[in-house]
Amino acid sequence: MSLLAWWDGVEEWLTGLSFVPQLLVTLVVVIPFAVLVAAALNVLVDAVSTVFDRRRFADDDGKGL
Repeated sequence: MSLLAWWDGVEEWLTGLSFVPQLLVTLVVVIPFAVLVAAALNVLVDAVSTVFDRRRFADDDGKGL
């Protein structure tokens, strides 16, 4: 319950700011978070595509096509 109370306080503080500070705070938080999520998804997709990569098995030597 304390997490919800904290989040309500943050939300109330953020909505109490004018537009420019809201924008700056949001950009400072959202851009790094979006970069981290994109990097994590990149690693995940790369790992999954490596598992399902059929080019590895196309040659006898296993090097792919």
